[in-house]
Amino acid sequence: MTAVAAGGGAPAALRYPCLDGLRAVAAAAVVLTHAAFMTGNYAETGAGRFFARLDIGVALFFALSGFLLALPMLRAAAAGVPRPRTAAYLWRRALRVLPVYWLTVAAALLLFPGENGASLGDWLRHLVLGQIYGYGWLREGLTHTWSLSTEVSFYLLLPFLVGGLVRLSGDRWRPGRVLGGLGALMLLGLVWLYWTEADERVTGPLNLWLPAFACWFGVGVGMAVLVATGASWRPVRMAHELGRSPWTCWAIAGALFWITCTPVAGAIGLVQQSGAEAVTRNLLYTGVATFALWPLVFGPQRAGRLRAALSSRPMAYLGEISYGVFLFHLIVLTGFYVVLDRPTFTGDVWSTALVGWVGGALVAAVSYRLLERPLMTRWRGLVPERRRAPAGTGSSAAATAPTATAPST
Repeated sequence: MTAVAAGGGAPAALRYPCLDGLRAVAAAAVVLTHAAFMTGNYAETGAGRFFARLDIGVALFFALSGFLLALPMLRAAAAGVPRPRTAAYLWRRALRVLPVYWLTVAAALLLFPGENGASLGDWLRHLVLGQIYGYGWLREGLTHTWSLSTEVSFYLLLPFLVGGLVRLSGDRWRPGRVLGGLGALMLLGLVWLYWTEADERVTGPLNLWLPAFACWFGVGVGMAVLVATGASWRPVRMAHELGRSPWTCWAIAGALFWITCTPVAGAIGLVQQSGAEAVTRNLLYTGVATFALWPLVFGPQRAGRLRAALSSRPMAYLGEISYGVFLFHLIVLTGFYVVLDRPTFTGDVWSTALVGWVGGALVAAVSYRLLERPLMTRWRGLVPERRRAPAGTGSSAAATAPTATAPST
């Protein structure tokens, strides 16, 4: 397979200002789908299917993570320079994710201990993000954290995944081989998902484990491969051409989302699916995430009103605090129902969603200002991204090579 020189042709964007805005949209979709569930507005007809399928926000989050986190590693591999240290990458991920998550766990288990109280096992399982590895381990106010458990397992495996894919490339950058290996992993993920849903002997929630979402993460990693390659490769030029037609991409994403709201994607709610229904829904969500993200990666970064809105300062800020909104909104909603003594599956969906979003955003803003941002500012550099060269050895090409990194999630 032909080797490709990275970076040829038009330079790829170094930053992606619309992606924070897209992250804010994804968080709002998650809040609304949870509010719809709590108010009993999941239904097999009408708006109920729309509300239920807004869990598409999770697919958007996973695709964004795949793109933004794999890009620095793949850019380094394509340029033939050492990639950022795995220790530094894992440290930044832990610093960004764990402190505010532990605060969320403590709040939920203390505020909503349940009839028998929160056991030591509940605390340990949630603190180490192990709550998806057994049935019935997700506690009230924390049921949505299944996706964080899955995402953190992706964080841990990503350096090894990229390393394996790069080895397929051989002694030079061959993006076709890398994409081929990635496609094989995504196909294996679909096989895993089909098996976990179709085999009645499966006794654990294996459909929540990382392999079941290989396609959602994979499309983001695939986009990162194209960006790292540069426009000298014809598929990259084609990607940019499609990205210059944002409304075509978003129309396709909208059409695919509409299909997910039909019985084609299977039943809604917490019900058993067939293997075929699970794979169909997964592929439809993969398509929606792909075409929603595509013009924000490959198109002009600030062209058009929608891109301008997504990259605006308010949307950028909401994107920055979206992790906190995701974590805290369900605690806010659960507490709201407790205070009002409102039975589950009752209430107005829109006002309930507003409470969850506004309450979650307020708590998230405080957390970001007092906890997340100070920690990232003060401790991010504790583990340097590149090893310091010994004194007197001079600077190496690897140490001085410019590296263009995408903003971290």
